Amino acid sequence: MKGMVRMTGIILHLILPLFTYTLTTTFLYLSVPIEPLLATGLSAALNIPVLLWIYFYDQKRRGYSPAESLKPGSGLIFIWLLGVSLCILGNSIVELMGLTRISKAYQEAANALYTPPIVIQLAASGLIIPAAEELIFRGMIFASLRDKFSFGLSAVVSAGLFGLYHGNLPQGVYAFLIGLTAAWLYERTKALLAPCMLHISANLFSLFITNLKLSDFLFQREHAVVTAAVIAAAVFVTAICFVRIYRKNNLKEDIV
Repeated sequence: MKGMVRMTGIILHLILPLFTYTLTTTFLYLSVPIEPLLATGLSAALNIPVLLWIYFYDQKRRGYSPAESLKPGSGLIFIWLLGVSLCILGNSIVELMGLTRISKAYQEAANALYTPPIVIQLAASGLIIPAAEELIFRGMIFASLRDKFSFGLSAVVSAGLFGLYHGNLPQGVYAFLIGLTAAWLYERTKALLAPCMLHISANLFSLFITNLKLSDFLFQREHAVVTAAVIAAAVFVTAICFVRIYRKNNLKEDIV
């Protein structure tokens, strides 16, 4: 009976947050004449207080205080840099595989993301939406799966759902990479603010390179040498960040 109750709780954590978030977004988009990105941002802002309450309740049940649940841990600069380098690597993988050119759904999503005014892009896609998504996919889905299953399975399932949620292959591949890393960060720090900062960093840098047309410049054939150098630098920075975050949190555990 206890196992059945626990599995029911996991299923509810998998379904209810996404359903509520998606339903609110759809309602706003259909009932109010606003852009999809603004509707999603407003939905995220409306859902965050409820999601936080549920997350804090779950964390209290696990034995963590609200302060412990949100603290980012050590190595903040490396979390931000990791978000930037993963943004470069994720976009490089998607572009080099040619996924953006074969996905009509991606083109529609890109128009919805990058045509609104830059202030809306920064507030919604850069800050509010990542916070809501981390509450759902790491704070609820990954954490609930992790209560029952191994880290590897929990990370892959939560990252897979995160990728599927984006609704197209290019964004799905990119989101899966971010989701795996965010799950690892959450596992290392036990604090939601760490993957949230990673997600915000990646999104803000993605907005930066897209609005300045830097991604168009990098992935032209005549700039192949520059592209290779940027990707190599991103791989190096990613490796350094993983090592430093791992070591800093290991040291913290040793001290405690």
